[in-house]
Amino acid sequence: MLQYFQAFTKVKLTLVVLLFLSIKIIAQESPGITQGNFGGSAMARINPANMLQSKLYLDVHLVSVGAFGQNNFAYIPHRDFNLYPLVKNEEQLPTYPLTDGNFMYYDNTRNKSGSAITNNYGLAGFLQTGNHAFAFHTAARAYNSFDRIPYEIPVLGVQSLGYIPLQNIRFEDHDFDVASMAWGEIGLSYAYAFSKYSNRHWAAGITAKYLLGYGGAFASIDKLDYMVLDRKTINIFDLSADFGFALPVDYNTNDFPDGGSTFKGRGIGFDLGLTYTIKKEGYQKFNNQRICEQSYKDYFWRFGISILDLGVVSFKNSAQLHHFREVNTVWENMDELGFSNLNDLMDTLSFQLMGDAGASYAGDKFSIGLPTALSIQVDYHYNKNWYLNAMMIHPLKISKYSVRRPAQIALTPRYETDWFDFMLPLSLYEYHIPRIGAAVRLGFFTIGTERLGTLFGVSDLNGLDIYASIKFNFRKGVCMGNRDTGACYNADNYKPRKNKFLGIF
Repeated sequence: MLQYFQAFTKVKLTLVVLLFLSIKIIAQESPGITQGNFGGSAMARINPANMLQSKLYLDVHLVSVGAFGQNNFAYIPHRDFNLYPLVKNEEQLPTYPLTDGNFMYYDNTRNKSGSAITNNYGLAGFLQTGNHAFAFHTAARAYNSFDRIPYEIPVLGVQSLGYIPLQNIRFEDHDFDVASMAWGEIGLSYAYAFSKYSNRHWAAGITAKYLLGYGGAFASIDKLDYMVLDRKTINIFDLSADFGFALPVDYNTNDFPDGGSTFKGRGIGFDLGLTYTIKKEGYQKFNNQRICEQSYKDYFWRFGISILDLGVVSFKNSAQLHHFREVNTVWENMDELGFSNLNDLMDTLSFQLMGDAGASYAGDKFSIGLPTALSIQVDYHYNKNWYLNAMMIHPLKISKYSVRRPAQIALTPRYETDWFDFMLPLSLYEYHIPRIGAAVRLGFFTIGTERLGTLFGVSDLNGLDIYASIKFNFRKGVCMGNRDTGACYNADNYKPRKNKFLGIF
């Protein structure tokens, strides 16, 4: 098993770092898109009830792109790279003797974790009418996560079993996993203001998602008790682990087949949210003639709590599940291990660990949980155009096998106008890694990052975060063919004046 990890890591660890720079994926939480009162349909990604507080009555979301990744094992020293040519694939990175590759690794005994997240959001839309808000979205998402990996395993993967400092030491490791899943998503959101009393406003929201699993794989290790004896031999005292995969490849050739089902699994997911808002004015009923005439009522505070990505994808096409229970063996000649495809790999592992090439096979279906998380949000309107947002994301594991959403706490000052937003997110990734970011919205275009230090080359490259979005906004109180100006257009008793201006953004 470690020999497989070693061979895989030599080729892939550099890519794990560099693939974070792909321009086809969106960042982890993207505060410049999901926060702020001009978020519209994107506000539902962090809490579907937030849609009712939007300054918009309608939006049309076209596309969001960007990149996110983070890990605490592999990195490129900041002095050795320049981001611009690296993104253009023109950067010539040095080779480091320690790894014989284009990366270094942190030499400490902390458990290793990391994520590479892709959330491609395409066509989406949002409409609010009075106490109700509706939205839809389409997305192609993928999560790759590893969590609580014992420090010595990736080191052995890079250095090989012949790394003398880790030989003849008994390691007793527990409860770590690796998971990867890619899926398409079609979602419908609904929010309802179920209580309005004086200046107190309660709202609840839900997003239901139909999921189409393109592929998934996992390794879940309950216990690994072992010792590396030399560069060829591992003494496994106790191993209990599960492996599963459902991938768009032929397991006998590792080629992508021309026929067959595109999707290997299906599932259902949900986001659930609740908000409590303290408005600056008491609630007054006003019967608008048109949806665009509804007014926006400002607030002092908004408190929100949500459960995100509650659900699973069940894989039943081309799926394999393997169990290894209470395995103990001395695996010799690991340096001679070879395999040409996935079936050959699993047969080899089963034979070496259990004495029979088919003994580990446990079924042709399994489920992988979505990156479920608890989120708590607080948004404070400090003064005029100034706001302060605080947010916590804490991962929840609802399935035995699941991809993981990274934890973070963020504090984000925000300057917000109809045409311009500026945010400065200050966050703790996984509760201990500090990051500083920035985001700017100019009308329909938003761009941002949560890692300014990496972009400016002052911190090591152990990940990246950058995102952008194009979305057309239609403000409350501004109707097609009308131009409403002045401080009164948000007042409940104000009726818009008609003229020939197309009042969007």
